[in-house]
Amino acid sequence: MDSRTADGRDRRIAVRWLSLAAALVVLVGVGDGYEASSVLYLVVSTGAAVAAWLGLRRCRPGPAARWVAVAVSLNAVGDLLWQVQTWLAGSSPDVSVADAAYLASYGALGAALLVYAGDGDTHPRARFHALLDGGAVLVVALLVVWQSSVHSTLTDAGLPLGTRAIWAAYPLLDAVVIGLVVRGMVVQSRVGVPALLLGLGSCAWLASDLAWLLLAAPDTVGGWLDAGWLVGAVALAALTWTDRQDRGPGVQTELAAGTGRWRMTLAFLPLLVPGAFELRAWVTGEDIDPLPGLLATCTLTLLMIVRAQRLLTDQCRSRTEVRSLARRYEALAMTSSDAVAVVDRDGRLTADSRSLAELLGRPGGAGRSLPQLLSGVGVDPADVLAALDRARLAPGEPVELELRGDHPAGGTVWLGGRAVDLRDDPDVGGIAVSVYDITARKLAEQELAHQAFYDGLTGLANRSLFLDHTEQALRRAGRTGSPPIVLCLDLDGFKDVNDSLGHLAGDDLLCTVAERLRGVVRAADTVARLGGDEFAVLVDDTRGGLPAAASLAERLLQVLGEPVLLHGHRVTVAASIGIVAAEPEATPLSLFRDADIAMYRAKAAGRAQWVVFDPGMRAAALERIELERELGGALAAGQLRLVYQPVVDLQTEQVVGFEALLRWQHPTLGAIGPDRFVPVAEDSGHIVPIGRWVLAEATATAARWQRAHPRATPLSMAVNVSARQLAGGTLVEHVAEALASSGIAPSSLVLEVTETALVTDPDAVAERLTELRALGTRLALDDFGTGYSSLSYLRQFDVDVLKIDRSFVDLLDGSADDAAIVHGLVQLGRTLRLEVVAEGVETEAQRDRLRAERCDLAQGWLFAKPLEADEAELLLLAQASGAPALPRPRPATTGERPVAQA
Repeated sequence: MDSRTADGRDRRIAVRWLSLAAALVVLVGVGDGYEASSVLYLVVSTGAAVAAWLGLRRCRPGPAARWVAVAVSLNAVGDLLWQVQTWLAGSSPDVSVADAAYLASYGALGAALLVYAGDGDTHPRARFHALLDGGAVLVVALLVVWQSSVHSTLTDAGLPLGTRAIWAAYPLLDAVVIGLVVRGMVVQSRVGVPALLLGLGSCAWLASDLAWLLLAAPDTVGGWLDAGWLVGAVALAALTWTDRQDRGPGVQTELAAGTGRWRMTLAFLPLLVPGAFELRAWVTGEDIDPLPGLLATCTLTLLMIVRAQRLLTDQCRSRTEVRSLARRYEALAMTSSDAVAVVDRDGRLTADSRSLAELLGRPGGAGRSLPQLLSGVGVDPADVLAALDRARLAPGEPVELELRGDHPAGGTVWLGGRAVDLRDDPDVGGIAVSVYDITARKLAEQELAHQAFYDGLTGLANRSLFLDHTEQALRRAGRTGSPPIVLCLDLDGFKDVNDSLGHLAGDDLLCTVAERLRGVVRAADTVARLGGDEFAVLVDDTRGGLPAAASLAERLLQVLGEPVLLHGHRVTVAASIGIVAAEPEATPLSLFRDADIAMYRAKAAGRAQWVVFDPGMRAAALERIELERELGGALAAGQLRLVYQPVVDLQTEQVVGFEALLRWQHPTLGAIGPDRFVPVAEDSGHIVPIGRWVLAEATATAARWQRAHPRATPLSMAVNVSARQLAGGTLVEHVAEALASSGIAPSSLVLEVTETALVTDPDAVAERLTELRALGTRLALDDFGTGYSSLSYLRQFDVDVLKIDRSFVDLLDGSADDAAIVHGLVQLGRTLRLEVVAEGVETEAQRDRLRAERCDLAQGWLFAKPLEADEAELLLLAQASGAPALPRPRPATTGERPVAQA
């Protein structure tokens, strides 16, 4: 069975039993003189004993309840013995063996009260105060019973001494019990159910005992006297049905310190009792013995003196503790970063605050205004009053403070803290305000915010802040109809400065660029460093439109092109600028993207240029992204292949070698020209593995043809080498690997390098070319005449072959002056003892003029288009057998021009 169900059942049983007992007690009271009353008395008395033990078993109360059950049981034994003697003798005995049981029940009840008091406050002072209060009540109770009955009983000569002593013992013991009850209530610091039952039982027994002694004819009201004794027994028996949890709710009092109001009344009120007896005797003219009253008064006075001394001692101790705590909290406040003060509703201090004076550096005495005190460090008094108003609107709730001030000595001061309206708290009675200096924290927060939105090197806005300003400008454009314009700048030549002069010089250059940019743009415009050497400008007021943006770009190019003195060196850089005007659906990221696309278009067109974005550039950029993604798997998927364009001797038109050209056949995109995918391969780095494959494939093909068609001078194979391959550290290794794998003579392999590839880092390229020549390969300078400084490259780089670009070959169809350029190029090659190859020969007139200039070799659609490997094999077989060559192909188109990998 559930414990709560069992407890509820036991309580219902107890209530029913108490109701039945109350009814029987009433019957005993009104049934005086009847034999049935005696039987009912015994039933209630013995029933109380049984109920006490049953409650002890069912409710398992505290240890005091066990002694109560013993007391009720001894009382029931006494009632049985007394009633049996009365029935046997036919009259009530004055003193009998039943008195021994009655007196023993008082002993058990006293033990219960001592145990009950032991469960209370264990503090020695509280117990001593309880002893004094209980002693005062005991003295009064003893005086009352002495003056009312005990004295007359003990002096009654008509009674035997033993009878007098036993009769007088009952009220005296009742008085002792009442004193112990009061002591227990005081120690317990409560008036709970057990205390009420103990007090009720003790008072009922005392009332019946006194009435039995005082009444001249107690037999006339014997039924009601019996009812009083039964009420005491029933009340004590009911105590065992109150478990420990019943002690919780009660009449709570201030007894822990011994200074509660009713405690003080209980302590001093007994002094009135002896005087009250004397007053009654004087009014009634009765002559009473003054000695008991005098002894009681002296005893009570002594107890009150001790009580008062204890109160004074406790008061001094409390004051000392309060002062000690105040000093302790003040010391803690002084060592704390918080300054604490209490102010009234108008902001005036209610007491001195040393911690506030220490924080502000000025006196913080009572009555001074907190807003005025804080104004000494530059805080606006209106801000302080507003904070106090917020605190008053939410009593008891902390209100956070953050006050800014401009200190008279210079600098910004920040104060933080909180205010709590505690005017309803009697211990505070005002608004508690705590403030502390948060200047360092606020400065750190501002620094972090600056770092989050500004570039640490140049102080310009960073990408996050630029995006935020761009988004705000786009919102304003929705209202004003004036779209913002974004310019993206990338420095040309910055890497050379970094590599040659060091990163510190590069940082100084970036700071100089930032200052120059700030000096050109308007204050309303935003300049940002996006990272590395990339900058951006947001033009918010765009009433001038794109022409004004173009003019700004020109000014930016002009100031950036001015020389900069870095660590003793004069350096010059330029910039490539992309310009984009916001469209209605534009976002900050889309503006960035489009401006970046235009900037890269400007960079591809050359240094110091600006380009305005148009949607076609976005389509090209998307195509480039798609090509880069697809190119990553093209080699592994077998989509790449080589075609071979013959190189012929102009005098005999016999094939002396081939140039390997790269082609890409995509399964869905179709044939993709080299002019589209080779630049993508170079920028993405895919050209390195592709170039390695080209070397291996081309040399393997050349080895097969050389074995099938042996000649005095073996067929040559030309392979284009990109700038990315030259810059890397694996080209020499890849070439050596291809030569070893194919087995061809190194002199049969011609590595073609464009002038553009030589521009990146001439010294490093020269070193790489020297390593390649050390392998025995031949080097060709491709597209000669189209670069920046062809003659200087011819002096710097040791090459074997000079290839004249087709743009110069086309001049042979023009005037004599145009043809003179080709003549000069051919003569230059012959003077330098270089083999000269003319590219892009498409007409017989061009061929004849080249023959006349004594050019060595040529290639172009006049002789053969780029051939698949099997077609090239057929061409070699036809020439070996003397059969007619392949039919002349039609003239080449621009899209079919041989384009190198690089």
